[in-house]
Amino acid sequence: MSRIKLLFAAAITMLMNGLVFAQDTTLTVTSDGNVGIGTASPNEQLEITGNFRLPKSTASVGVIKSEGDRFIHNFGVNNFFAGVNAGNLTMGGAGRNTGVGVNALQANTTGNLNTANGFEALQSNTTGSQNAAIGDRALSFNTTGSQNAAIGEFALRFNTTGGNNTASGRGALSQNTTGVNNTAVGKQALSANTTGGSNTAIGSGANVSAGNLVNATAIGLDALVNASHKIRLGNSNVSVIEGQVAYTFTSDANLKENFRAVDGEDTLEKISLMTLESWNYKGHDPLQLRHYGSTAQEFFAAFGDDGFGVVGTETTINSGDMAGILMIAVQALEKRTARVTELEQLLGDLQEQIAALEYRLTALQ
Repeated sequence: MSRIKLLFAAAITMLMNGLVFAQDTTLTVTSDGNVGIGTASPNEQLEITGNFRLPKSTASVGVIKSEGDRFIHNFGVNNFFAGVNAGNLTMGGAGRNTGVGVNALQANTTGNLNTANGFEALQSNTTGSQNAAIGDRALSFNTTGSQNAAIGEFALRFNTTGGNNTASGRGALSQNTTGVNNTAVGKQALSANTTGGSNTAIGSGANVSAGNLVNATAIGLDALVNASHKIRLGNSNVSVIEGQVAYTFTSDANLKENFRAVDGEDTLEKISLMTLESWNYKGHDPLQLRHYGSTAQEFFAAFGDDGFGVVGTETTINSGDMAGILMIAVQALEKRTARVTELEQLLGDLQEQIAALEYRLTALQ
């Protein structure tokens, strides 16, 4: 056993209540076992009045333990870990990782620039880098995915290799595994997404109907988008979408192709055969939220095939297509009106001719 050298500023005084190194005390051991360094009356098993210094953490030194488990250490390059079994004593790489919480970044090998704060946050991460996980089990199954941000309990929990995802809210993107470039804000937002990418959900429960959609957007409480490249605003209880100005959509001729003429008379005939009624959506107040028009099924049956391709679906009506059909119908009516005006003029001329002939016939009699 190596020699322990104690330095004293004054003589040792034996007291009844323990061993005390008096006058500018360097070390005090009380009768109840408390140790004081720099204080003669330690209140804990160990109390110091200066700094506490450890060597750089290695596999054998510089680690503060809780029972037999590592608890606080800075193993690796510019890393810091606090929590039972946070980090490990074998990792390499560029470092600059921070793990706070039980098992945070426990399996990390060469991943760098990661921040994990919470129970099992980024627990399974091995080589994934530039991730931020804040919350209980946030990104806990991530292995190689990088540049993810998860804030909230279970946020991006089952993500493994997906990257560039942002999840904020309890359970946001929780089932995502390999999907990339997704953004979810709100409790359980995009929780059904698994492999889909470039999806956006904002609002509690805003979600996708399938796990593999692409470029789908759901905005609002429980908004559910059911197809790729589609935007859904609000849930089934939303009755008004309001703004200060009318909605504007692109209609630049330079962005269009495959133009095809449409028969106006045929359009009028199809409209004449449609059932046009007033109605309300199921679940909406029938006294306050009524509407006019046809059903999507009838509109699609009449105009869903222009002879070149498919127009619309059997369950939705595009307001732009509706306006286009009405413009075609108006144009056809204008042509009818012009023809009626022409026939009225011809009728007037004929009536004048008949009157003149009747006058001459009377004169001859």
